[in-house]
Amino acid sequence: MSPAGGRRADLVSAAVRLARLIGPDECVLIGGLAVGVHGFVRATDDLDFITRLPLERARVRLRDAGIETRLLRGDILDGGFSCVKGEIGGIPFDLLPPLVPIVWEDALRIDIAGGTLSVVDLDGLLRLKLRAGGPLDLLDAARLVLLHPDTEARARELATAYRAADQFDRWLRDPRIRAQAREEAELERRRASRKPKARGRARPSKARGKRRSAVRKPGRP
Repeated sequence: MSPAGGRRADLVSAAVRLARLIGPDECVLIGGLAVGVHGFVRATDDLDFITRLPLERARVRLRDAGIETRLLRGDILDGGFSCVKGEIGGIPFDLLPPLVPIVWEDALRIDIAGGTLSVVDLDGLLRLKLRAGGPLDLLDAARLVLLHPDTEARARELATAYRAADQFDRWLRDPRIRAQAREEAELERRRASRKPKARGRARPSKARGKRRSAVRKPGRP
């Protein structure tokens, strides 16, 4: 395994362990690894999760497992938010409250590295990226939309709601990004063609129920 592949395996193992300690049904993976799950694999060195537990309760669970964390309090009046920071197996992580509406039953449940990860659904990930509005966030959002063209109208709606429409549109129209997305789509097609046909059904989320479309109705960011 290449050094990059080894680092990614370490990240996945750490993510599975962290999710197990918090509660697999109480948190969803976001950030760079989640972008990879939804089709665009890029380098990342840390973990990002959202939890529906109060942050203090999540800290207690981690402390009981021997993982010390710091709680950073944001100024809500300034648009800030609180978050928990720590390390697990030498890998830094951020644990955040729900910064946008999260449809928990739409989370993707993945059995990997001897455990289970819940990954935020595509619409939730686009919400988070467009709300954050940083250059890498908007770049990630553009790459995801180019890989999933049916989400473009919804993403543009969100970008407008979060006042990031102009910057987001620049990334969407960038010829280099469009070329990268085409290459990634072709790689994904080749990977899929090499995979053996799955038997049976993928295990759904506990509370999944009826599957919702990744594209939400207009009018709700």
